[in-house]
Amino acid sequence: MKKVLITGANGFTGRALIETLAGSEWEIIPMTQVKTGLKNEITVDFTDERFVGALQNLPPVEAVVHLATRVGWDGSSRAELFQPNVLATAQLVNWARRRHSYFVFTSAAFIAGSHNPHITPGLGPELNTDNDYLYSKWLGEEIIRTSGIRHGILRISGIFGKDGPSHLGINSAIKGALQGKPPVRYGDGNIKRNYIYVKDLCAVVKYCLHHQIEGWNLAAGKESNTMAEMLQTICDILLPGAKPEIRPDNIRGAHDQIVEPSPLLPQSRSFRDAIKDIRSNVEQAIT
Repeated sequence: MKKVLITGANGFTGRALIETLAGSEWEIIPMTQVKTGLKNEITVDFTDERFVGALQNLPPVEAVVHLATRVGWDGSSRAELFQPNVLATAQLVNWARRRHSYFVFTSAAFIAGSHNPHITPGLGPELNTDNDYLYSKWLGEEIIRTSGIRHGILRISGIFGKDGPSHLGINSAIKGALQGKPPVRYGDGNIKRNYIYVKDLCAVVKYCLHHQIEGWNLAAGKESNTMAEMLQTICDILLPGAKPEIRPDNIRGAHDQIVEPSPLLPQSRSFRDAIKDIRSNVEQAIT
């Protein structure tokens, strides 16, 4: 079997990716910051100065999927993000390059503009943001591109699913609905998004591994929906008969954020089908 090192393996996407790759031709080497009990687990702290030394003890792998990152939507500075998002990426890439591994890097679509209403492949890989977190992800991309390693970079829109990170409001809405709480809609909810379901993103990563996709591509949902439509869908499927609670809009300057997915990658399912899948998984867990 071929080996794949997955950083951030105990995170939201990492856990889903392990499930997606289970039973495939890939033997998973999960890398985590703290011990979690995963099979073949390697514990490494990206902020530890001993990180480089720890890399030298890793087994050779055919591929690396670099999911681990310090998410900086909280206003983390460039200095705070340098070690975990930039330097650690450089050290990991250098290790993988010396072992002739294929490298998949999960980046962010909004590197092309955190206020850009429509991001397309035609915009190219250039930086267009003043957000320090996104800037750190762009630096990671540049390190990979200039290293000469065989790589695929995925610029991803928002990722949703059960137990997804709360900085994406739709994940909080899903979590609340599963607890019996109707989601909250601010204002008319007419701004559009095309988030990607975490399982669909993992299918994209698996596709990249299998086909050794190179260069950068956009990963996003195949359809766009208004926030009002998504919140009502959550109610329809997870809380039948309920409606979102409507509150005054407290976000000034809100606008559409649509990411055009690459035609080279597998298509995602619809938002409605994703929420149905979440419900099905919850029901199976109960039974």
